[in-house]
Amino acid sequence: MLDDKITHHAGKTTEQSFARRIVRIVCAVTLIGILLPFFALNTVLSIVLFRSPLKKQKWLDIGGGVVELYVWQAGVFKSSAIIINIVRDDIHFVGTPIIWGQTSVPNVRRFKSPCAKAGVFDSLQLHRLTGLVAGDIPSLLAAQNAQGMAKDFAMVLKILVCRCIYLDGGAKQANTSVFGIPFDNTKMDDAVNWVCAPHTKEHYCQIGYFLNANSINLAASNSELQKTLSQSNKNFADGSGMRLAARHAGIDLADNINGTDMLPVLCNKALETGSSFFLLGAKEGGAEQAGKALEARFPGLNIRGTHHGYFKDDSEIIEKINNSGATILLVALGSPRQEMWLAKNKHRLDCRCALAVGGLFDFFSGSIPRAPLWMRELGLEWIWRLMQEPRAKFNRYIIGNPVFLFRVYVLKQSIRGL
Repeated sequence: MLDDKITHHAGKTTEQSFARRIVRIVCAVTLIGILLPFFALNTVLSIVLFRSPLKKQKWLDIGGGVVELYVWQAGVFKSSAIIINIVRDDIHFVGTPIIWGQTSVPNVRRFKSPCAKAGVFDSLQLHRLTGLVAGDIPSLLAAQNAQGMAKDFAMVLKILVCRCIYLDGGAKQANTSVFGIPFDNTKMDDAVNWVCAPHTKEHYCQIGYFLNANSINLAASNSELQKTLSQSNKNFADGSGMRLAARHAGIDLADNINGTDMLPVLCNKALETGSSFFLLGAKEGGAEQAGKALEARFPGLNIRGTHHGYFKDDSEIIEKINNSGATILLVALGSPRQEMWLAKNKHRLDCRCALAVGGLFDFFSGSIPRAPLWMRELGLEWIWRLMQEPRAKFNRYIIGNPVFLFRVYVLKQSIRGL
């Protein structure tokens, strides 16, 4: 009976693999038909220039394997020759990531991906375009390898859409600014390392803010908030709006550093470093529920204390935070109150680092579900937030987003000197 099941599964897998190959070849041949005039032009130009129309170029996949791909020696859309490799089954449309831009072959392989062959499109490419941090590389590639043709097709479409919207802006500058507010263009791991660092040379609590379209809009009409954001120790670019702004400012953003994606990474780092938390903000019981949920998800996590955001006496709250001995303070009071509160009280806080995290506790307490991954991959999480709280988020998104896009347009024109 077991042998029958294994044989049936193997047969089914073989059928699926054959079907995928047929679909892949049909799609590739169709693309060749569409691009045939360009292929003919490139061939004629190569002959006129006494060159072979095609040459092979060596690349690497993420596992360190060598991938040889065709490229036209003359003409337009030179890289379109890789469609021939797809027809030949050298590579797939979706597969192991190819490390474009590097042609040297290393002596040591990095690690073997679960995907069988290299591909033009991959999940890491998609997440890189939007800066999404949603899992480690092996897990993402394993999930990609297990998905069906429909999800492969959907992923390719998402990548093409994101390439149009979130193209690289230019240089990968570490420290830069948009709309007059500085921010750190950094990877998630580096941001988390900063939060958990001892900061022993500093004389007060280090403050970090997340810059998004809403905070930029608020700062534009609130000079005190603008000053507060400009004087923080760290600002992180959060959301698709900031990615668009950075693109038009000629900046190639690294990761999308938002509190909701950061917190799981931060909790794991806190377990390594022995860091502890105090959660301040949200409605009554919200911070406590979030703390319990985090302790259940990350056994051994040290939540030293919690308190809701409806308080009037700063001194009493600060005393409670300091007495807890927490090293990291998460403040969820909403903008601009949370930023102003931290700027006012940072010299009175004994914790090493504090972050203004907005509605973070609502997600981790279970009050509000997180957006589906496909929406986050396209940078559309704000639509989900609007669906969950249409009245509360109407001004922020329906009015605020067009205002922010206009600011981005003005920024682009000012950079162009118009």
